[in-house]
Amino acid sequence: MALLASYLRHRGRLLHVVTVNPECIAIARRSPAYRRIVSSAGLALVDGVGVEMVARLRGARTTERFPGADLVWELARLCQESGARLFFLGSRPEVAAAAVDRLRERYPGLQVDWHSPPHSPALRLPAAEDAAILACLRRFAPHVLCVALGMPKQEVWIAEHREELEMLGVRVAVGVGGALDYLAGALPRPPRALRQAGLEWLYRLLRQPRRRWRRQLSRLPYFLVLALAEALRERLGQSSRPPSHRPRQRRE
Repeated sequence: MALLASYLRHRGRLLHVVTVNPECIAIARRSPAYRRIVSSAGLALVDGVGVEMVARLRGARTTERFPGADLVWELARLCQESGARLFFLGSRPEVAAAAVDRLRERYPGLQVDWHSPPHSPALRLPAAEDAAILACLRRFAPHVLCVALGMPKQEVWIAEHREELEMLGVRVAVGVGGALDYLAGALPRPPRALRQAGLEWLYRLLRQPRRRWRRQLSRLPYFLVLALAEALRERLGQSSRPPSHRPRQRRE
C-alpha cells in the first residue's frame, strides 16, 4: 500500500496494477501481446492460491495474496485519506451504482463516480464508447481508475489508453474484474475458509455458473497443466543438480 500511496501523492507516470490469477496466466501464455502487457505492469499482485504455489516453485520465499475485492476497499481508503478521486469503469449499471453507494457510506467524503459502458463481447470497445469514457474521465478527473471489464479486456484497455490517462491525471489504474459484484453485495463474499484456501474462483463458479463455466473450463485446466509442468521441471532440475558437499575441516 505504501507504493500506491506514493503514486497518489505525486503526479507522474501512471502505475498500472495487475492482479494475477490463474485465468490471467492462462491468457498470457496463449497471447504474447497480453503477456507483454502483464509483464510491463508497474505492480503485479498475487490473486489466487495457484499463482502463489507457482511463485514458490520459482523461488519466491514469501508471497501474499491480494484479491481484487480487497484491493478496491484499500484504494478507497487511501483516496479518502489523501483527498484523491476514485472512478469505476465497467460492470453493470446497477452493480456499479450500488458499489459506489456502499463506498460512500463507509468512507464519508470520498469523491467517487462510475461509468458503465454497454456490454460488448469484442476485445476492444467501439471508438464511440471510448470517446464517451474519456469524456467522463475528463470531467471527473480521477486519480485512481478501477476497470471492471474482465480479463483480458480491462488490462488491454488500460495499456492502450495509458498516455491519455496520464494526460488526464490518472495516477493508478487497475483491472478489478468482478470485484464490484462483491462490493455492491450482488454476490456475497466467499466464506473465510474458502478465501484462505484461495478457492474464490470455485465459489464464484458455483454461484454464477452461466456467466463463468465456459471461460473457466477453457482457462483453469490449462493453468493446471502449466503449473504441473512447472513443478515437473523444478523437480527434474533439482534431481539433476550435483549434491553440495561441505568441505571437511582439517584437524590440527
